[in-house]
Amino acid sequence: MRIVLIGPPGSGKGTQAKYLIEKYNIPQISTGDLLRAAVAAQTPLGRQAKAVMDAGQLVPNDIVIGMIRERVTRPDADNGFILDGFPRNTIQAEELDILLNRLGRPIDIALQFDVDFDLLMQRMVGRLTCVSCNELFNSFTNPPMIDGRCDHCGGPLHHRSDDNEETIDRRLRVYLTQTQPLSELYKQQNKLHLIDAQGSIEEITKRIKSALRGMRSKRVNLQAVSIAQSINKERVKKNNNQPEIIRTQAKAEKPKRPARKKRALTTAASTTLNIVKKSSTKTNKKTQIDPMAKQLNELQQQLKATQAALKAAAQAEKELLQKEKEKDSLRKKQLQTEVTQLQKTTVKKATAKTKAKTKKAKPKAKTVKKANTKKAK
Repeated sequence: MRIVLIGPPGSGKGTQAKYLIEKYNIPQISTGDLLRAAVAAQTPLGRQAKAVMDAGQLVPNDIVIGMIRERVTRPDADNGFILDGFPRNTIQAEELDILLNRLGRPIDIALQFDVDFDLLMQRMVGRLTCVSCNELFNSFTNPPMIDGRCDHCGGPLHHRSDDNEETIDRRLRVYLTQTQPLSELYKQQNKLHLIDAQGSIEEITKRIKSALRGMRSKRVNLQAVSIAQSINKERVKKNNNQPEIIRTQAKAEKPKRPARKKRALTTAASTTLNIVKKSSTKTNKKTQIDPMAKQLNELQQQLKATQAALKAAAQAEKELLQKEKEKDSLRKKQLQTEVTQLQKTTVKKATAKTKAKTKKAKPKAKTVKKANTKKAK
């Protein structure tokens, strides 16, 4: 299943993407993660993206589309994928459709999360994320049991600096002007499904289940046309918007010659004709095979390049995961040390209180003994 998630920031796309990953066993593709991994692995596309980002400009669509092509062709995306955060506008969506149609993996469904903007403001202003396990909390709707600590792993909770009213208002306006027109495009393709994203997480997942019920992934036959050429052709057609003109030349009719009587060929002449025909067919076959062999060599070179890039990206991902594991282990050790220190302090306080109580009880016992001796006298 190939799914596109559309919705404003804070609408719950990331939370529901976890359910879709578990249900269909497909990866979640984020363009931000792809860019970071490609830059870290120093792939050709990663170097281009780094040069653009260092210049303070936005990464062009061609580079992002190329990274998505590399990620979609990996084995774990054979059953499908989830696109979150891309496409952001209709131009990106059209280029993505051209790419996926050429690969034979078109988008099956687009889920648009519909939420009231006041509720979005509340969700994003109070959003808290665990640094260790990425678990989400909300100080208004889903607060943690201990302030600043995760209920699952005990890690520290982080509040993003851009989760304030000014930046959220600006991001919502950008969504209304650029991303929301995508719904019209996918509506024309009969792929759009509106999801009421208000309510509990379980209620929203039930609505997604009902939208995906009965859906099956589509397959399209691959076309022997390069993706870059097809994208350029589509752009040229849209810019020109003119019908193609087909020009033909009228051929002058040649005068018919009188039919000649066929002469009976001798056996020797017939054999020579057969040999000539066979040699001509062989030469024709060779001329047809040569361009096919060139195309095969080019495809093999492209496959080798993509395999090398995929290996580099996988290595970069492994390194990032290893670094995250090391960070998690350090944080766990810090938490353990903090817990042990708290336990020691509590034990010290308790022992100090017991000692104070025993000191107060001793003089009372002495006064009671003196009183008893006086009464006996």
